[in-house]
Amino acid sequence: MALINEDYLKLPDNYLFTEIARKINILKATRGNAKVIHLDAGDTSCILRGELYNTLKQSLEESVEWEGSREFNAEEHHKTLVTRILKNEFETRGVKLTPSEIFLSDSAKNAAEDFNDILSTDNIIGILDPSYPAYIYSNVMNGRAGERMNDGRWSNLVYIPCNQENGFKPQIPKEKLDVIYLNLPNNPMGITMDSSELKKWVKYAMDNQTLIIFDAAHVHYITEEGVPHSIYEIKGAKKVAVEIRTLSKTTGYTGTNFSYTIIPNEVSAYTKMGEQVSIQKLWQRRHTSKYNGMPYNSLIAAEAAYSPQGLKERQELVNYYMTNAKLIKETLTKHGYKVWGGTNSPYVWVKTPNGMSSWKFFEQMLYEYNIVCTPGVGFCPGGEGYVRFTGFAKHEQVKEAMNRINNKIKM
Repeated sequence: MALINEDYLKLPDNYLFTEIARKINILKATRGNAKVIHLDAGDTSCILRGELYNTLKQSLEESVEWEGSREFNAEEHHKTLVTRILKNEFETRGVKLTPSEIFLSDSAKNAAEDFNDILSTDNIIGILDPSYPAYIYSNVMNGRAGERMNDGRWSNLVYIPCNQENGFKPQIPKEKLDVIYLNLPNNPMGITMDSSELKKWVKYAMDNQTLIIFDAAHVHYITEEGVPHSIYEIKGAKKVAVEIRTLSKTTGYTGTNFSYTIIPNEVSAYTKMGEQVSIQKLWQRRHTSKYNGMPYNSLIAAEAAYSPQGLKERQELVNYYMTNAKLIKETLTKHGYKVWGGTNSPYVWVKTPNGMSSWKFFEQMLYEYNIVCTPGVGFCPGGEGYVRFTGFAKHEQVKEAMNRINNKIKM
């Protein structure tokens, strides 16, 4: 008989955003005219207009019109794209990388999860609490997480608190960890670390032969000086860290997404006998065995996103969403809420009033104001007592939502 991977049975029945959608559907079923405003989504609201959109549209039209004699030089486009990435993302920050250290893919989320394919199930895993839940679920599915405990945490994961007491910045753990997921600027809190703080993590990793999986999905939203945009701005990081990037947060190009992973030549892991193994070589084996390469349309669109006009339009979109985040932060602060974030990411992290639970506050915002935020506890148990608002919406929607709060307009 066919046997299943029983670790999948340990996953929660409802993923966070599935549960949010269920509650919204209940509202709409009982109040058919409800005008719900979403300030919960972590995805941008539409595909970037202009250079990327026009190029994507043209590439689709060309695909339909192709004749058998026409050829598409994927290798040349791949080379051009990687060159643009190195120039615009890393050389401008003083980071030197080579084309062989860049691996193109279709999803940053998948890339973060796919590292489980090449890492032992015996690793001790460190997770920021709260943090992006996909890191946890991927380890549950691969048998590393252990059992879910009464407090919602998993027995074999080490949770690194990010709370009000430490400014929502993770502190160096006392335990020796084998793998650490660092998501900076952090989702959901919108907090990041400056160079001196990140240096401590790199030193910890070097001292303990720890691998850092550095998720830099929101790096383009950093506005403060002294905050690294890449972990490789820190000396020694190439020996201990891989970095994941995505375009979805600056282009809205989610679903048919584009991302890439940086795996330096120097970064290594080890066999149980202590033999040093190149992670890049392992990843190369996995990549060529399980990945067929970027689709033509995605590759062309990504090139356009790194053209001078594409870069300009992406920055304009970043500014657009950060303006939304600023309005949300200022409005909630004015009404007495304790608020963080909104400076280096479009996420605004809000403490619920009077000890109210995350889901209770979510329901209050939904049913009283028809505004959707995200319960913090859905990211990790350490998020209980907080909610996340996001600036990934239309200006008009954000203004209307904040107007409802300002004027206490109950829906």
